Amino acid sequence: MNLSERFDEASLLELKQGFLYDADAESYICLLCGERFEEGVVYPADSRFLEARKYAAYHVSSVHGSMLDYYLSLDKKATGLTDLQKQLIAAFASGMSDAATVQLTGGGSASTIRNHRFALKEKAKQAKLFLAIMEMMDSKVPGGAKFVPIHHTAPQVDERYALTQDEYAALLSKYLPHGLEGPLTGLPRKQKHKVALLRHIAAGFEKGIRYEEREINEILMRFSDEEYVTLRRHLIDYGFLGREDDGRAYWLNI
Repeated sequence: MNLSERFDEASLLELKQGFLYDADAESYICLLCGERFEEGVVYPADSRFLEARKYAAYHVSSVHGSMLDYYLSLDKKATGLTDLQKQLIAAFASGMSDAATVQLTGGGSASTIRNHRFALKEKAKQAKLFLAIMEMMDSKVPGGAKFVPIHHTAPQVDERYALTQDEYAALLSKYLPHGLEGPLTGLPRKQKHKVALLRHIAAGFEKGIRYEEREINEILMRFSDEEYVTLRRHLIDYGFLGREDDGRAYWLNI
């Protein structure tokens, strides 16, 4: 399960705390970097020793900082929040007064700020109901008809990512008839098909590892020894891989 899938599967509490529990692996997993903390192991933290769950919380706060700050840094396509709404939420969370918030946002009045706060509360109520409705809908949908999770680093979420589990499996069988390790029968022209293949190929990289270009090329050549450069470019363009400006290092970005 990649990071995007972990975000999709996480409960509201897990999203707030920044980590979840994987019962199969008996480990706590950081939602932001994927680092695991095995249950039953004691981890050193400053001058203390913490069991896995408490260390996971320590890791999130010490390495990544505030989860609220992280979510507020995401694009509107991820949160649905405008820049003004994110600015207001940060101000409200800090305990800033309405008068100070007016100065921060550069307009309106204390009454306007109170109206914004009320509107955000109403948005939260609607979100809870919508989430309940979607969960009830998903419980009735067959597994293969459920959509494949969209990675949070996708540059633009559109119909290219409207891919069910059944469609995803069928596309992999079509373009990788000799097995999931490759080679490809060719690069698809349809964007939706391309996204499916790139998602699968990206799953072959490990989170937290910085790859040299040579290492990236070796992995991609398993899929196509003629189009590996094109595959590398697409993985970056579609947000699956990150890259240093000078091209010296690459990493999994999902």
